[in-house]
This record gives sequence, structure tokens and C-alpha cells, in this order.
Amino acid sequence: MNKNDILTNEFVVHYELDTETLLIYTIHENRKDSPIRIKLNTLIEMGGDDASKWVGETILLLVPDMRKRLFNLVP
Repeated sequence: MNKNDILTNEFVVHYELDTETLLIYTIHENRKDSPIRIKLNTLIEMGGDDASKWVGETILLLVPDMRKRLFNLVP
């Protein structure tokens, strides 16, 4: 899989109430890709601070410019 197939500047974040799952969709060519999924129970087990850090870092690492300039990773 090519990094350009994953990295993007567009997202949809959705909480699915019936499955208690947070979904993070990347958008490519105006289409939602398969989501990154994390269950609410997993986030609860992490605690508020670590869960917030995980969600935030996950999104930031998917943005090419953020990945490069903030984390010093080549996109």
C-alpha cells in the first residue's frame, strides 16, 4: 500500500452509537476510505488523557504536512 493511499488532508470523524465505536475515515477523491475503528470501551480503558492523545495523534499522523513538520516523518 502506498502512503499516498492513506495520508490525506480530509477526514470524517463519526461516532457510531449502536456499536459504541469511533470511526475515523480518510477521504480520497471525494470518497470515504475504510475507517480506523476504536471502541468506546478501549478509549475508556485508556483514560481521558491517553484516549485524547491517541485520537489526536492518529489524525495528525495522517496529514502529510503535519507528519513531516510536527513529527519529522517523511510523508
